[in-house]
Formats: sequence, structure tokens, C-alpha cells
Amino acid sequence: MNLGKRTTWMLKYQKAKAKLVEYNIPRENYPHFAFDSNDLSFPTTYIISKYSESVIDESIEELSMFEPLLTIAAQYYDAAVNSKDRDIYTFDFLLSGASAYFLSSNFGSAKVLTKVAHDTVDQHERRPQRILLNVYNYLLLSESLHDLAINDRYSKVNNAFLDCFEKGQSKERLIGELISYRKEIYLADDPDDVYYVDILFAIILRALDNVPWNLLPQYSKRPIEDWTDYLSKETSIKMLWPAQRLIGESGILQRNNAIVQLPTGVGKTKSIELIIRADFLSNRAKIVIIVAPLRALCNEITTDMLRAFKNEAEVNQFSDVLQEDLYDFANAMSKQILVCTPEKLSYVVHHDPGFLDLIDLFVFDEAHMFDDGERGAAYELLITHIKNLLSNEQQIILLSAVLPNAEEIKNWLFETSGVLATDAKIVSTPKSLGFASAADGNIVFYTEDPGKEDYYIPRIIKVERLENKPRERKQRFFPDLSSNKASIDIAIFNAIKLCNEGVAIYVGRQQTIKTVLERFLDLNDRKFELSALTEGINIGEANKLSNFIKEYYGEDHCYAKAAYLGVLPHSASVPSGIKLAVEYAIKNRHIKCVVCTSTLAQGVNIPIKTLLVTSIRIGRNLIKKRNFQNLIGRTARAGIYTEGNIIITDPKIYAEKASGAGWYRWNECIDLFHSNSVEKCSSSILEVTRDMAIDYETKISGEEIIRYILEHYIDDNCFIELCDNITNWYLKKKPQSTQKNIFDQLEFRKQVLSSIENYLCLRFSVDLESDRHEVAKDVCKNTLAYSLASDKEKLMLLHIFEKIEEKLAIYPSDQLRNYSYAMSGMNESLKIENWIREQELLEVQYQEQDLLLKITNFFKEDRKIKAVDRFYEICKMWIDGHAPFEISQVWKIDINDIDDICSKSISYELNFFIGNINDLLIIDEETPVNPSNQLSILQKKVKYGVPSVTTISICEKVFNDRVLSLHIENILGSTEIETDQIIQTINYMKDEVFILLRDYPQFFTDRLEFVLR
Repeated sequence: MNLGKRTTWMLKYQKAKAKLVEYNIPRENYPHFAFDSNDLSFPTTYIISKYSESVIDESIEELSMFEPLLTIAAQYYDAAVNSKDRDIYTFDFLLSGASAYFLSSNFGSAKVLTKVAHDTVDQHERRPQRILLNVYNYLLLSESLHDLAINDRYSKVNNAFLDCFEKGQSKERLIGELISYRKEIYLADDPDDVYYVDILFAIILRALDNVPWNLLPQYSKRPIEDWTDYLSKETSIKMLWPAQRLIGESGILQRNNAIVQLPTGVGKTKSIELIIRADFLSNRAKIVIIVAPLRALCNEITTDMLRAFKNEAEVNQFSDVLQEDLYDFANAMSKQILVCTPEKLSYVVHHDPGFLDLIDLFVFDEAHMFDDGERGAAYELLITHIKNLLSNEQQIILLSAVLPNAEEIKNWLFETSGVLATDAKIVSTPKSLGFASAADGNIVFYTEDPGKEDYYIPRIIKVERLENKPRERKQRFFPDLSSNKASIDIAIFNAIKLCNEGVAIYVGRQQTIKTVLERFLDLNDRKFELSALTEGINIGEANKLSNFIKEYYGEDHCYAKAAYLGVLPHSASVPSGIKLAVEYAIKNRHIKCVVCTSTLAQGVNIPIKTLLVTSIRIGRNLIKKRNFQNLIGRTARAGIYTEGNIIITDPKIYAEKASGAGWYRWNECIDLFHSNSVEKCSSSILEVTRDMAIDYETKISGEEIIRYILEHYIDDNCFIELCDNITNWYLKKKPQSTQKNIFDQLEFRKQVLSSIENYLCLRFSVDLESDRHEVAKDVCKNTLAYSLASDKEKLMLLHIFEKIEEKLAIYPSDQLRNYSYAMSGMNESLKIENWIREQELLEVQYQEQDLLLKITNFFKEDRKIKAVDRFYEICKMWIDGHAPFEISQVWKIDINDIDDICSKSISYELNFFIGNINDLLIIDEETPVNPSNQLSILQKKVKYGVPSVTTISICEKVFNDRVLSLHIENILGSTEIETDQIIQTINYMKDEVFILLRDYPQFFTDRLEFVLR
């Protein structure tokens, strides 16, 4: 069946109408459409009807003919509902659209339309439409449905369906009832009922192909009895989505090692749960570890696992502090699910190499981190270590949405064993790509192909004159399309228009969040209409968020003021408690607009329909395609939206796309949206052998850099001298240039080599019987770097590992064992070891304040730190619990810099450094002073920015928030409550704590209720 170009344009017009409604354009301002898209109602009804008949009749030829057209039918009815031009048919459009989505296996979008249809039908109407909605409610919304009141054909079908899907009973009875019911409906000869009974029959047949009672025993090779308890629960999976079927068909539930490459939002969390369940049920696993790159993602996974495995397994999340907080897992009676970051797992492995032997199943989420800067090297060495030790009884799963060379990584990781689970037909929710055009005020949209224009919303960007403030003469406008901040203004304009369904404004830099929020506030001061931001939000929550933010930033800061307007910040430097509250507020639709950096791309799941991209660059560099794909994957979550919007608000990109440099910028931008052009996942270790680009014109050969490093590696000042040499050479060529790029790239190489040093310290200290030279070569050849390298690069990598082995050769195994604990390179470890002796740390008992002063002075010696002269004082105020605005006021330092110092230099880097000091202490029975416990507590204070054991315990076990930990400590009346007692103590005084939390964002109350449950 060829619907032709006319139909294609009709569908585009229907989508355009839906966008006009989304932008709240008055109907009288609609453009003239060449075709009436309402004429699509008949052919799309015909498509769904004929496809349903083909399913029932098992007509392969007609199935293949009509299947490609289901998406057109689904999108038409979806857009027809959203365009609101035929409200009388809303229920039929919703049910038809949901059915077309379902039959094309797009269960997420079917779920969205089902939610809307749920309350629009007469609950007493006993027709095929009602059974069909019952089926969707059960399969997609997990509603418990029972309709036993009347013993008619309707009830028989309904109850046979429930018996089949709730109890795993035979499908033959259900199909028999459907055949009888269909005959009955056909005899009554009502066209609507005939249409829906065929859809009902087809939907149930398609659902029967995905029934978990049949598939899970088959995929796991376990008897149905093993799965009965789980499948009988109301919370169990009702139907397997394509992603879960892929997991099963790949043999992963039978213990195949695997790389799973699936787009964001297609059922990954439920897939992880099924993998763990299969291992638990078969007694193949007792201890599972899930590794994710961010604490926020670890928190989310922990919460999901606690809900899924309530009373079935113990779920523990390790703290981010690099200390030993391990439980006695080996002797635990219950099944265990552990959650941590890669850094924490590396730390655990370095301190207890035997820990990996206890783990039965490894799950690495967001597993594309091999080339993630300095972190990538340590991550690659961790995976390499696990790979080499993995036994036949252990299983490892790597999951990622953006791993275009997954086959290469699978071959490296598993060689001839293991599987790659991926399917190009499993796609995330579709996205419309829009470009702002300042010349005519249009938003031009692209859907199927980012390079082919589909439709546009005409004259949407309307410039308005703003009120002047006192003593202002120059007239102001919004959006100000002539300024260098036009992209921000257009983003704000669109956010106001589209915030009802959830919108994020993406900015490339942390500082730009402040710029965007201050513009919102400026518009509010000038009486620009912003009521759309607060319509439909939870005003009480917005006020609580604003008051909460004030405790960190003061009442005059734009973060606090903008929260009143319903606009919130999200970035790496924002305090943890605020980020947690913001994510919760967005998830629960309390607030619908967030201004964010790329932290949103790193796994945080929040319901956003529209992403407004103010820039595709971070500084001078184009955003990584992989990061951009992950970022846009956060929009339009499956089951929440059927489509997402990505709008590029920089008007120059569209305006200048036809000529000169603009043509290159346009193609750079378009290329970001092509998922098939995403960069291959490489290796940070391999990167050290590559050429170093100083600017667009100047490169230095990777071979030359490696040659210099190898010749001078034993020297402590190797990288300093190399940096000076390159800088002097470069400045002779370009005297006005900066050396920062040179320093950063060499520092990256230094840190990667330090990671290799540290890992080889571990290997040399445990492989006592092996020749170190052979161990170093073996480690090198087992890395992903070596697997991906050219022959020339392989040789360079071998020389690097051999040179490091040569550097370590003079140290005995027990000394290397101690150095391996520190998680840093040899030069750093030796420097710390020498400092410990100089400061007589094992002879003199220091007060905490004196110890902190000595450590901060030592820490800042070779580091570039903002406000370095005040670093100790800032650190002291941070530990004492002072808010960023208080530190800023005392030391007259910009609050953004304070955020950066506290979140990065103190909470992350200094915390890590103190851990290194503690790990390099050599303590025996004759040691006069043991500062280990004092250092451990100080390290946690530095990590969380709190002053006591109690506040540390709250941050680790309840929620990581400095402000509330201090308030709750005041209620508990003690500063010395340990982590294993904090929940019990809070539970004893929970009434007072909950009264306190009434004035704070809802996240904290809900989190505490969950923890105390």
C-alpha cells in the first residue's frame, strides 16, 4: 500500500498543528495548509484494521505490507489528539494511536496514550473498547483488574485474559473466548465494535508473544515454579518489552557475559532486575555488584533495587569516600546487591584483591567510560583486572546507550565467548529537531532526517518592548535578537512557551546558568509575562525550594529568586542536597523548567519533553557527539512522552547555514544528531600515544612526546620540563597565545601514567611468583588500548609499560603493596611518604585544625587552585558547615568560584588526597601515634562539608545534604552518632525530624520515609 507524498505531507501538517497548539498559537493565526490532514483518518483506520486482521489470520504477506505504515498511523492519531481540533473523537484517537504504537512494539508510547485514555471512557460501558483499555491498563500501567460481576461474554474474555497473564494459565481458553466474542460482535454489526474487537484480538495475540510466564522460564532455563512467586506479585513485570526480549534471546539470563547496547529509556532498569532475578533464582549468584559513574545514578539504582527486591535481598550502597566501609559479605546469610562508583570498586580491589572472588555478577551501567579523561584510564584498568580474573562461575554485563564500536569492545573483553545484545529496531522515543530563525521568527523542524526540513511554526518568536527601569533611557527588547546573548533569550522565550510539559535549557558552562537565571529575573522585574512558568506547578514546593536554596546562597542570589518563578539550576557544582531536591521536583512535576549543564547527560532520569540547546560548544570545543546523544536521550522518556523536542536556539546556526564558516557550523550541528556518526569509544590510555593538538593549526607528534617521556620518566620533573619546552617553542611561534591547553593535555597524560603505575604496584605485589617485566607486558596486551591500537601505537604502549616497570623495579613487593593502596602514582606516593616523616605524623598527636592546616598547605603545593591563598580558611569554613554565600562574603570571592573550590578542589580532590595519606601510613604495635581514625573522620568531613560524626552519618545513610544534617543533629542532641546507629536514632525521634522537614522540599520527607521503612 503506497500512501504517497500527499499522505506524507498530511502527516507533517498534523504534526505542525500539534506544535501550534503546544506553542498556544491562536487558531486564527494558523498558516494555510495545502491539504486537510483530517483526511488521514480513513487510511490510518484502514491500516490498523487491516494489520489487526493480518495478525489474527497470520497473513505474512499483509503483515509485511502494513507493518511499515503503523508508525504513520500511530503518529497521526497522537498528533490529532494533541492538535485538539476534533475533541469529540479524543477517546477513539487515543485508543487507535495506542493500538498502532502497541502493534509496532512501541510499548512506551502506547503507555503514554493509555494514561490519557484511562479516565475518558464510561466505566460501565461493556464494549470491546472497554476490554481493550482494560488490557492496556494491566499490561502497560500494571493495574490490577478484576471484572467478575456479570457472567457474560465480555467478562469471560476479561477474566480469561487475567487468568492467562496473572496466573500463567493456558492461552487456549483465552483465544477460544476471543473467537466467540468476535463472532458475537460481528453478528451485532456495529462498525465501531467490529473495528475494536479485531484490534483487541490482535493486541492480545501480540501480548501473548511477550507473556513472562512463558518467556522467562524459557530464557533462563529454569522451571516455571522458580518464577511463580515473583510473577504472582502485583509489582512483577506483566509483559516483556523488546529490550527485555533481546536480553533473554541473547542468553544473558543463562549467564552469558554480554555487552548490552540499547538506547536510553527502553526498559534498561527492568532488564537489570530480570538478569539479577534469574541468577538469584538459579542460585548462580548470591552477591551482585552494580557499578555506575555518578553518585546520583548510584542513588537512583539503589532506590530501584530496594523497591524491586524488597524482602528478597539486602541492598547496600558504598559511600563515595575512599575508605574501607565493607561489610562481611562472604558470611552474610541473605542475597546481596551492592552499588558503587568505579572509583570505589577500584579502591576496594586495591585494598582487598580477593573481594572480586566474592562477586557472582558484575553489572556496569553507562559502561562507555574508557575514554573519559583521567577517569577512563583507571576504569579501563579495573575492567582489565576483572576480565583477567573472571571465572566461569562469574558473569559480567556492560550496558551503554552510546557504544558504536561495541563489537570491538566485546571482542577485547570476551574474545570468542560472550555476546553483544543490540538491535537497531529498538529505538528511543523520536525527537523533533528545531532551529530558531531570527530573520522571520520561525522555528523550523526536522524529524526523520536532521538534514531535511519537515515543517515550521511561523512567526513564533515575537520581539516585545520591555519596560525600562528607573533612570534607564535605552529601550530594551525581548528576545534581544541583536545581542550576543540572543541564543539565551530565544531559549528563555521557548521555555516560557513550552514549560507545561517539562523543559530544560542546556548551557555549555556552569557560569552561564547564572546568566540565564538573571535574565529570567530581569524580565520579571520589567513586568514581562512569566505566569506560564508557575501555572500548573506546585507553588508550595517552589517556595520551599527557594527558601532551601537561600540557606546555601542567600536571599539575593539568582538561584533562590528564580526558584520562586519555577526555574531551577542543575550542574556538577550545585550542592548535593539542592541537586537531589531539584531532580525530585522535576520528576514529580512540582517544577517544569531547569537550567542545566551536561551533568544531565550522565544518567540522571528526569521527565523533560523539550531540550533547548543554547550552544553546541563547551568553550572552543564542540561537545562530544556521544555526550550530546546521551544528553538528548534524557528527553522524552519512554512511557512519559511519545515525542521529544530538541531546539537549537543559536539563530546564527540556521541563518548562516548556506555559506562560509556557517556551512561548517551547520554540518557540525546536524552531525551531532546522527547516532550512526557518534565517535567510537576509545581509550584514555591509548590517547597518550596520540598527537597533541595545541590549536587548530599546531600539533605535536605523539611519538615525540612519548620519546621524551620515556627518556626522562625517572626524573621527578619530567612533565614540568616537557611543559616548559613545548610552551617556549609554541610562544616563539605565537607570542600572544596561552599555555593552558598545553598544561592540561600534559597533566592528562601524567595522570594516565600515574594510574598505570598504581595498578602495576598492585599487580607486582600480588603476582609474587611472576617476572615483573612479563606481568607489565601482559597487562599492557590485555588493555582495551592495546586492542584498539595500530602496530606503531602498540609498540609505544609496550615501551610505556616497560618503562614504568623499570621505575618500580627497585621497590620490594611489600612496599609496592602499600603504594597500591594510595590510588596515586609513585611520585605522589613517595612525596606523601616523605611528608608523613617530616611532619612526624606517627609521633605527634595533632589537633584536627592543625592537621588540616598542614594537609592543605601540602596539598596546594603543585596544584592550580582558585583563591589558593585562602584555601585553608575556605576549607575550614566548609567543614564547619558554613554556606557558600557566607564563605563568599567573608573572603570577598565570587560565589561561583566558592562552589567550584568546595565541590571540586575540597570535596573531591582534597578528600582523595587525605585518603592517600591515610593509606600510606605504616602502623604497627610500636607506632607511638595512630592518626588513621582521625584522618578517616577528617576525610569524610572534607567530603561532605560537615563538622561531626553525626552529620557524616546523616549524609551517608539518609541524604547527602549539609544544611539538613546540621538541623537534624540539633534535634538528636549528639555529635557522635555512628552510621550503624543513625537510622535507629532518627527513628526514635522521627516525629520531631518530620516536623522539621515540613518546611523543606518534599524529597527529604519522602527519602526519610523510605529509609525508615
